[in-house]
Amino acid sequence: MKSHRTAVDVVKARPRPQRPKYQPLPDLPAEDFEALKADIAANGVQIPIIQDERGNTLDGHQRLRAVGELRLKKFPVKIMSGLTEQQKWHFALSVNLKRRHLNTAQKRALVEQELKRTPDLSNRWIAETLGVDVKTVQAARSRLEASVEIPQLTKLRSRDGRCRPAEVRQVLANTPREVEIAQQIVATLPPSLNGRLLDTTSASRYARRHARAEVRAGRSEKLVAAPNGDIAIHHCRFQELEQRGFVRRSSASLLLTDIPYGKEFLPQVAELGAFAARVLRDGGVFVTYSGQFYLPQVLAALGEHLTYRWVISSTWPLGNANMIHPYNLASQFKPILVFSKGKWSRTDRWSDVSQIDSREKDWHDWQQSLAEVETLVGYFSDPAALVIDGCLGGGTTAIACKRLGRRFIGCDCNAENVRRTLSRLGNEE
Repeated sequence: MKSHRTAVDVVKARPRPQRPKYQPLPDLPAEDFEALKADIAANGVQIPIIQDERGNTLDGHQRLRAVGELRLKKFPVKIMSGLTEQQKWHFALSVNLKRRHLNTAQKRALVEQELKRTPDLSNRWIAETLGVDVKTVQAARSRLEASVEIPQLTKLRSRDGRCRPAEVRQVLANTPREVEIAQQIVATLPPSLNGRLLDTTSASRYARRHARAEVRAGRSEKLVAAPNGDIAIHHCRFQELEQRGFVRRSSASLLLTDIPYGKEFLPQVAELGAFAARVLRDGGVFVTYSGQFYLPQVLAALGEHLTYRWVISSTWPLGNANMIHPYNLASQFKPILVFSKGKWSRTDRWSDVSQIDSREKDWHDWQQSLAEVETLVGYFSDPAALVIDGCLGGGTTAIACKRLGRRFIGCDCNAENVRRTLSRLGNEE
């Protein structure tokens, strides 16, 4: 399932039992909600719903809920980018507090909620955010510390001059398609547009101009190396590829990658699964090489967003075995995990054993066999289909796609990996 849902997705869904991520206040009482719903039915949504670039609602939860129950297809949504997690939460708090008239007990409960969420923030910071007296926050902190609901800290974070101000880009969308476009481009807008609210047409134009300027200035590495612009390489994290590469939702047939095997990458595995769930079409396939020390965690994280299908065993001769010293183990295979987005739709025959005759490390220390990657691309995508790789490494997937006539978009956060891939693609000309 998806971890992030757009306004369009929510319109099609039933009301959720769990409070959304950035909803600090509970739902409106039933009578008040029905009045809001009747007003929207008669007059439409007058105040835009505000979401971040991933579709998380920052303001307008009750309006969005009413829109879903009324099954409205067109309503204004403002997409914002540039806020940190803390800034998103405080923005949601401030705009909600301006519209709700809270009594003393409700304010006290909100103060305690914020203290439990971020006990290291100073009393003054919380008081300014919530519009209450500092003494109210101090009294609530003392109660929670006494009941051991929050730790008793000696140092608290204050809002000082070192706090980085947000650089906010904003795009106003009015239809489901415009919402999708806005989410893809809002983070790519130039800094000069900080604070300005643009329509999707203007924002798209600015984003294209800025991308071309970044390439000319050497601050962005992108290559259109194959005929008709079929291969594109970006220097960025996979979390930024939708914006940087203008990757549309549900546009890719295959996401084929080789994730880092260490423990430090585990927190990003679920994010990669969510990314795949957004960019893969229904029935699309996600394939990744994986280490084995943390294989259970990787499977669980990917399974939050995708459907597990199988494991392919990539094997090699005994002479090239990897020694796993804690177990005195000579390892001769690596798992290749196969997931799908929704129902399995591939009809071509494929095998769950891949025999590698030699190891290729000319372009990257963790490089995989080109012949094997070509086989995987052939198994799980069709000619001219879009293939994505969010952990590019030495660019083997890009080479395989170029040779097999697939469109390709890939990225890596390491600039040297990007340069090697560009050079390798150049050798294919």
